[in-house]
Parts: sequence; C-alpha cells; structure tokens
Amino acid sequence: MELSNFIDILAEELHLPPAAVAPGASLESLGVESIDLVQVVQRVEVALGRGLEDLDISAVESVAELYGALLPTDDVRPSAPVAGDATPELDVTVGAAREGDEAGYEAALRSFLRGDPLASCRTLIDVVRRRASLTPADEAFRFADVPCSFARLAATSERVARALRDRGVRAGDRVVLVSPNCGEFFALFYGVQHLRAVAVPVFHASGGARIAAIAEHCGARLIVSAEPLEGERRDAIEAALPVLPIVDACELLESADGGEQRPLPRPEADDLAMLQYTSGTTGDAKGVMLTHGALVANIRQMIPRAEFSGVDVVVSWLPVYHDMGLIVMTMCPLYVGARLVLLPVSLKPRAWLDAITRHRGTVTAAPDFAYRYALRFAGDAERYDLTSLRFALIAAEPIRASTVRAFEALHGLSDVLRPGYGLAEICVGATMWSLDQQGIAIDESGVVGVGRPVADMEVDIREGERPLPAGEFGEICLRSPSQTLGYYRDPERSAAVRTADGFLRTGDRGYVDERGILYIVGRLKDVIIVGGRNLSPRELEEIAEGCGGVVGAMAVGIDAGGDAGEQVHVIVEVKHESVDTETIRREVGATIRAQLGRRPDRIHVVPRGGIPRTYNGKLRYALMRRKLAGAAPGDELRLGRPQS
Repeated sequence: MELSNFIDILAEELHLPPAAVAPGASLESLGVESIDLVQVVQRVEVALGRGLEDLDISAVESVAELYGALLPTDDVRPSAPVAGDATPELDVTVGAAREGDEAGYEAALRSFLRGDPLASCRTLIDVVRRRASLTPADEAFRFADVPCSFARLAATSERVARALRDRGVRAGDRVVLVSPNCGEFFALFYGVQHLRAVAVPVFHASGGARIAAIAEHCGARLIVSAEPLEGERRDAIEAALPVLPIVDACELLESADGGEQRPLPRPEADDLAMLQYTSGTTGDAKGVMLTHGALVANIRQMIPRAEFSGVDVVVSWLPVYHDMGLIVMTMCPLYVGARLVLLPVSLKPRAWLDAITRHRGTVTAAPDFAYRYALRFAGDAERYDLTSLRFALIAAEPIRASTVRAFEALHGLSDVLRPGYGLAEICVGATMWSLDQQGIAIDESGVVGVGRPVADMEVDIREGERPLPAGEFGEICLRSPSQTLGYYRDPERSAAVRTADGFLRTGDRGYVDERGILYIVGRLKDVIIVGGRNLSPRELEEIAEGCGGVVGAMAVGIDAGGDAGEQVHVIVEVKHESVDTETIRREVGATIRAQLGRRPDRIHVVPRGGIPRTYNGKLRYALMRRKLAGAAPGDELRLGRPQS
C-alpha cells in the first residue's frame, strides 16, 4: 500500500480532506483517537487481505510514522484475515465459590469492614479528613510522577474551599469543573464540597456551547477550569452566559493562601455532593443528583467485592470527571488508604501497562475496548509484567469473553479480569464478579455475566411493575442506599425512572439466572456506548442539525463485532441532492468533535426523507440499525425514501 492510499483512508476516517493529512502532520493535531486508529488498521487489513500483528504504536506521533509502524518496509507477516469477533465457546459453568459466599452481602460487608476506622464517616469530606488523620504522610496519589500525601490533599482542598468562599460560593451552589486528569482536580472537587456546595465535573474536551448548556441548566455559580478556557470555547460560554465567572484553577490555587480563615461548614449526608451529567444539550440535559450519603454507601458496597485494602496500588487512566474513573478508581482507594497512580486521560496502552509494571499495580479498570486495544497496540507483551494485578475491572460497555481470555492468556493471568455493571444513577457499582470465583459465566447466546449484586444492592427484573422470575428477560431495576435522588430540575423524568416501590429503572434489558448472576442483553433507553463513554443520540442529532444545509439527523450505535466495538453513525438529511456531500460530512464531523470532543465514526448524507420515520414523525432507530448492520468498513449509506 502506497503512502497516498494510506492517507486517503486516514482522511476518510477523520472526515478531513486528504490535503489536510500531510505525512508530517502530528496525529494529535489531527485529533486522532484510539478508536480512529483501530478503524484505520481494520481498513488497511481489508485492503491488504491480511492481518497486521505485533503492532506497537506507542511512540508514533506523525502520519508518516503511523504508516511506517503499520506497513514497515520488510513485509508484514501474513495471518488470517481479521473478521468480526467470533461467538465464544459455550461456557455456562462457573467455578465453585469458596465456603461462606452465600452468607449474604450485608454480612460480607460488615465482616470485611469490621473495625473500620471510617465507620462513622457520613460524607466525602469526613472520609478525606479521617484518612488524613490516620495516614497523613502516606501517598494518596501521584500524577506525572509527582506524589501527594493524604495530609496535603486534605489541606489543599480546605485552602481551595476558602478561596471559593471568597468568590461567593455558598452552600448549595453548583460549581462546574472542567478538568482532565491532574493533581489539581482533587483539591477542586473536594474544595467545592467543603462548602456544602455541589461539584459538577464535565468532560474536559467539551466545546464551549456544551459547557455553557450544562452550566445554565444547573444554575452554576462559577466555572473552574484546570486548563485555561480560551478562544472559541471561552467566547461561546461568555456569549451564552455573559455574567458567569470563569476561573482558572492555577489562579484559584494561587489565591488560596489568602482566604478567610473562619471555620468551614460541615456537609451532611443528605447534601448533594455532585451532579453527574449524562448528556449536555439544552433540551435533553440529565444531571444525576448524588448525595454524600449515596456516594459513601456505594464506596462501602464495592470495597468488599473488590477486596480493596490499604496495601493496594491502583493504576488508572480513566477520566476523573466520570463515575467509574472517579468513584471506583479514586474514592475507593481514598477510603481504604491505598495508593493511586493516576495517568492522563488518554488510552495509551504502553503507558498504562508500563505503569502497572513499574509500580507493581494491584488494581486497574477499563472498558472492554481498552483491553482489546492494548492487545493490538501495546507491542511485545514480554516487556510488561502484570502479575502483580489481582483485580482488573472490565465494565462500562458490553463485555466479550474473547477479550477476557486473550488478555489473561497473553499476560499470564488467571481470574483477574472481573466483569461488572453499573450506572451513574446508582453512583456507579451495582454488580461485580466475585474474586473468589473461577472463570466467567457465559450463557447460550454468548453473553457474559456481570456478577452478583454488591452489598445491600437489590436487583429485580421487571415487566412494567411486575417482577419476573429467574431466567426471564425484562428491564433491570435496582434499589440501593446509593441510588440517585433523581435528575436535577426534572421532576417528571425523576418520577418516571422510579417504580412504585422505590426501585430505579435502568433502561437496560437483561435477566438473572438461578445462581443470581446478572446478564445484560440490550437497552431500552437510547444511548450509544463508545469505549465506555455514553453518548446521547439526541445530543448528536441536535449538533448535526445546527450545521448548514442539514434539515434532519439521526444517530445510532452499530457494533459490527470488530475491535472498535460500538461505532457512532450519524445520518444527515439535506434539502438538495446537489449539495457537496464531502463538505457536509466534514462540517458535521468537525462540529460534533468541537462540542463533544469526539467525532462520529461514519457520517451518511441522504436526501430529505431518507431517514426512516413513523407516520407521526418519530425516528425509526431499529430500522436504521438493521440497514447499517451489514455495511463494510468505509461504506457510506445512501438511502431511498422510507417504506411506510
């Protein structure tokens, strides 16, 4: 394959003109993400008619370097063509649990946390203060190889709280935090809560319009950014919310020493601690309300199942602004006094596996896609020693048995990758595979079981309000002390998500087998999960519909079984068939990326009426998924008018 052919493929995947993809252009400047790389490799393999093996792209920075890494001058060893993920061998057996497994989850929780020095803590701030008093000099976390002790974390967050108070933040105020993974995030996050205010963390690469929409929806008092908000992003926020202050974190930290020294308020368990936004459009914003009490409850629920302890070394690149990265991977270690090694929010498999090797990491977590990505792009497995791992959570998207088996086999692990299931509305953790059980459970359809409920978590499968027996498919409903109060400023949606007897409707479809293991088989809610990140179809559609020439849009997720997992397809209708479709694709791709920090994988331009709708105008998502399911890599959809 010539370099020019490779550039054509890369440009098409990025929705850019080939002229913009120069050989010397940096992948970062082009906005190349991990999923883009997987799709480019799949396209190259199809073009070559063979697979590519032993790839290591960890040091690749430019287009030409990527071409050289994938297609070196010495011929690539041929292998079987890459196909969709095969159906795993039927394995419905689960290794026998140790004695005492049936003793009950509450009993297990009490047993594991017996003598817990944090037992009287009712809020996150109680946890921060108590941990600082118990193990002040111990390392709480390190970022960019800069350590921070528990005492310093507590002191810095109190200083930030005083600086925020000087800027007018009071109890109940919402403070939007725009921050990637960094050391400053923790001082900002807990500093907000020291004031009984509410932290609202958002995706750090969000566009200005999205940040402004979330800030307006929650009525934010302040936006604090760990990195300066400049250019178009700041302009968009100031245009939408001209009187809302935007503060740089470094400015806030510099002013922290001069803050007023009167005592800080103490949060209560019923106080809102944070809002977790699951989408950010003005018309469909969902701010999940999580109290201090709910968060502390979920931390305590997950600790015994994961067997967290103070000797653990937790290695994480997951984003701290989202539930799994924040609650599982930073709050649980904080509670037990474990050490956190925090990496930047970037799926760089070599850096991730090197960190586990170098720090002798015992715990990590990632979506299924990340483990598959590491299998393909981490290079020679012999350079890593992952045998220190005792628990690697695999969750946040559908789990493939082949991923678990291949990753463990490659790195000489056994029963380390443990499936789990959760959602923001329950804080995060609902079920998790026990560490004392061998193997994983796979049903007759190849669906991987995600474990039994964590302590004090009730799981019910329902049809409407009617509970269903083991083995029957229905909506997964949960009841727990960790569940949300509802959605901020949305009483109708909050009421709709609850059953009459207080269970939370998850919008996920599944069943529980006779052993109490939960299986997720589909979704009742409209959501696209890409690399563990949830995207709202309506949010994608609204952004696309704001582009010139677009008169309608639909967004769907398609998982064709390849390494990339679920992919985002955006279908846009245009008024005139004579429009320049490439220009439309590029504008839609660039606009969505500017707002959400991620571009669609496929953008299909169709004439008006090309998106299937019902007689009353509702989008027919299921029909569109069926039309797209058989498309080959690189294919664009050209639809006729829908059939009635």
